[in-house]
Amino acid sequence: MTEFVFHKEYTVHTYETDARGLARTVALLNFLQDAAGEHAGRLGLSVIDLFKRNMTWVLSRYHVLVHRYPALGAQVEVMTWPAGKHGYFAIRDFEVADGSGPVLSATSSWMVIDLDKKQAVKVDDVVGPRYAVEKRALDDPFASLPILSARESEVRFRVEMGHLDWNRHVNNAVYVQWALEGVPPDVLMSRRPMELEVSYRAEALYGDEVLSAAQRVPEGEPRAVFLHQILNAVTGAELARLRTRWG
Repeated sequence: MTEFVFHKEYTVHTYETDARGLARTVALLNFLQDAAGEHAGRLGLSVIDLFKRNMTWVLSRYHVLVHRYPALGAQVEVMTWPAGKHGYFAIRDFEVADGSGPVLSATSSWMVIDLDKKQAVKVDDVVGPRYAVEKRALDDPFASLPILSARESEVRFRVEMGHLDWNRHVNNAVYVQWALEGVPPDVLMSRRPMELEVSYRAEALYGDEVLSAAQRVPEGEPRAVFLHQILNAVTGAELARLRTRWG
């Protein structure tokens, strides 16, 4: 089963750090995405492989628990593996560590979409039964995330060409960055997101105007908790729903 557990090392570069010299949240998500893509390719299941069958992968859910943020120059190792299948969903988990110990744990849920029908395909029809490791980084059943009861802050963005991925829609990490920008400046400057839960619900395309709304949940100190929604600013369609915890 060793071929189903993939390891890859990354260096935290200057352009991947924040004002405090620590890796940006989105940089860590990009490490996960890159490792997952390379591993899928080695298993013959990359986006390119699926394109040849007129299908593609789309990310449905993410749950990321950050233990600490590595600093500039840190060497981090991402370990990832397919962790099971449930109907239309394939589970992929991650663990990241550096020389000082664990950095993050994460689990994700993916769907295969038929590009002609724009419909989900059963994962068993695409991924064979042997593609799984009986190990979980985070055990999450991916229950529905709560919706905002009030929009306490709003930030607007326009989808740029640099936001798009192979599927020609907004890359999953961009939604997270939009959500984080909706948090009040005092939190952004004094805290870091230590837990992220994301539900991707619809695609955003080049030129779209999007709205990032946030609401603080009164769960007390020491953590600040926010609910987020990413919406199409014109149609009101919900693109993503998130919950973040800050430490």
